[in-house]
Amino acid sequence: MARLEIDDGIEIHWEILGRGEPVALLNGVLMTTKSWNLQTSELSRDYRLLLHDFRGQLLSDKPLRPWTMKDHARDLSALLDHLGIDRIHLVGTSYGGEVGMLFASTWPHRVKSLAVISSVTEIGPELDLAVSEWRQAALEDPETLYRVMLPTTFSTEYVKSFPKVIEQGEERLRSCPPDFFPAFARLVDTFRQLDITKQLERIRCPTLVMVGEQDALKPPKYSRLIADRISGSELVTIPEAGHAVILEKPSEVNATLLEFLGRNRESSN
Repeated sequence: MARLEIDDGIEIHWEILGRGEPVALLNGVLMTTKSWNLQTSELSRDYRLLLHDFRGQLLSDKPLRPWTMKDHARDLSALLDHLGIDRIHLVGTSYGGEVGMLFASTWPHRVKSLAVISSVTEIGPELDLAVSEWRQAALEDPETLYRVMLPTTFSTEYVKSFPKVIEQGEERLRSCPPDFFPAFARLVDTFRQLDITKQLERIRCPTLVMVGEQDALKPPKYSRLIADRISGSELVTIPEAGHAVILEKPSEVNATLLEFLGRNRESSN
């Protein structure tokens, strides 16, 4: 675990796990590096995993001034420069998938492959309403944030089957420092400006698009749009999974990622 000063004193928390070709795991909006534990336990056997919290997230600095998705992409570029990584595989879920697409369209020469999970490229009215409710909860009644997010984050069956996991999630959120919640609201503000559909044609690397069949927040239609716009990409729908597919169906997600990454290793090209 370490921190890197990016610009104007903003520091980003990062860590490395495993050995092999580098793979960056890019967080969803409410995630932190440990949120990838169900993936890192398997992927780190064959790959050098780079994880970091975006500016505004739990373990990184939380600037008061606004930032953009482009700032997140620039932060990632600076982190890769710091580590001496020229090219990398990107795996991002939700907010992280959107940063990954922006990065791959801006610096295509630095991306070996791209996996986009549960993501969008533009904001429709229903999605905007949902995240606006998250923002309001974070600012006005932080203790309710997890419950407000729950209906669109997990499938109904998962919530029924794993009540302990839901309770643990609520406990983790309650333990967050007070500055976490206004920073989360600023992350939502950043997300609501997303509009990168026209940039997808710039992405030239092998691309995997993955989505949960029952994703209520960012339904499969958004993933189909992404797959249609990125030349040669492949779309995988995970049955009986909601938006948090990396948590609900880790075995299926990991197997799909390992197969995709294996096909796109430098040694196999």
